Amino acid sequence: MYVRTLAPDVLYGDSAEFQTLAYTLGTTHSTGYPIYLLLARLLSFAPIASPAWRVNLLSAVGAATTLSTVFLLTRYVTRSRIGAALGSLALGLSYTFWAQAVIAEVYTPALAFLSAILLLLWRWHNAPAERNRALLFAALLGGLGLGVHASVALLAPAAILFVVGTLWLQRLHWPQRRQAVLAALAGVALGIGVFLLASLAIDLNNPPSSFIQVTMYPSRSNWGLEVTDLDSPFERLGLTMTGRQWQDAMFPQDIDIVEEIFTYIDRLLSHEFSIPMLLCTVLGVAVTLRTKPKLGLFWLVAFTTIMFFILNYQPPDKYVFYLPTYLLVAVAIGCGTGSLLEWAHRHLVATRKRRYFLPLYLLAAALLVLVTVRPSATIRWQALRDGAATFVQEDYAYPIHDLKEPRRQAVSRIENLPENAVVISDWRALYTMYYLAHVERMRPDITIMEASPYGGRGMVAASLIQALEEALQEGRPVLADRVYGNLRGHFRVSPALGGQWYRLSLP
Repeated sequence: MYVRTLAPDVLYGDSAEFQTLAYTLGTTHSTGYPIYLLLARLLSFAPIASPAWRVNLLSAVGAATTLSTVFLLTRYVTRSRIGAALGSLALGLSYTFWAQAVIAEVYTPALAFLSAILLLLWRWHNAPAERNRALLFAALLGGLGLGVHASVALLAPAAILFVVGTLWLQRLHWPQRRQAVLAALAGVALGIGVFLLASLAIDLNNPPSSFIQVTMYPSRSNWGLEVTDLDSPFERLGLTMTGRQWQDAMFPQDIDIVEEIFTYIDRLLSHEFSIPMLLCTVLGVAVTLRTKPKLGLFWLVAFTTIMFFILNYQPPDKYVFYLPTYLLVAVAIGCGTGSLLEWAHRHLVATRKRRYFLPLYLLAAALLVLVTVRPSATIRWQALRDGAATFVQEDYAYPIHDLKEPRRQAVSRIENLPENAVVISDWRALYTMYYLAHVERMRPDITIMEASPYGGRGMVAASLIQALEEALQEGRPVLADRVYGNLRGHFRVSPALGGQWYRLSLP
């Protein structure tokens, strides 16, 4: 499904950044995502389609992996394969999950890591004295997952409590407990070690397309940084991992938690899951708490922890950060529908007229399939027929109305630029141009920097102004995609290249 509707080419915004940096191997915006970039680079060796398409493909692979793992997770609670499949189907058809599965983004690969960690922990909990290898690999994926998306770390509180609680309640001998703890610590240490080494290697590569060179260094004055704050790999790594650019979005003082909860619920009902499916979620949690109490408590702690951080985070695209909770909801839907089918099976078998068993059971299963599929079936089927995710409403990264638009506009913008030009641009179009210029080698001579990063409020940072002045003094052409708020206070600005650019010159 996802390959059929996969974005066919280069995109805008963050997706174009990932498509570019997967090949040039430079640090991305916070938190760097080095493991994601290496996975995308590995997949890019597949001799199919375009380089941009191959990076998009990683999201489809991550989505398919997640859905397979949701099925296996649900089977730990319910014997019903149909119920487990319905949990996967509910997530697979949901709006945000599918929309993120067809573009170059980190969210579905991160969900693949999260779901695999859950699966390994649940497998270990069944035999904690014998399956320390599963615990080691869960911890390893947790450490590596930090290099795919920081949301993987939100599972840590629930995972730690789960491991400690399991070791305590199982009343294992001290040597067995020690082996389990050492396996977990070794996995985390190895995973974080690989993540840090990958981050440092990519930072040392530091191509012109790196986010450090595109945004952080040129606009450093926006965040009160000096040149000396960015002159070592460890300082750059620290700034990238801590998200200096986005720190004001975490736990803002004016946030209304009640309003955020209602916004989340509205999103669930309007875009993701139907009311009957959410009722199955409640049933699934209740059944899990009764039949597998440790797994049920793990679900509750994980959901609460993830929700706490997401509700207190205010990025522009907040809706995509809900996805880890949708993973847990899908597992609960599978458990809920599975318990209903198990109940139907028991009661139908107990009846005297067993010849009606199969038709009635199939009817019950068909009703649950209908509840799961019906809300989105028509729209998703149309997308499959069209060969594109035509239901996607946000066009910031993925202009579904014209899939060739990003390439066409980027080509028209860069093909006539003067040799060795320095360009400042808004974020949306920046990396689309960089992809064509540096990955496809259309214009490797040009340098592109972000004009006004998040928090700049349409103004060009003083440090970037200085960099542009130095470029002009060196005789390099300098152009801007539009007239930003304070440009005229430092430069003469005149339309150029048919009005597509504005040329800057010293007064």
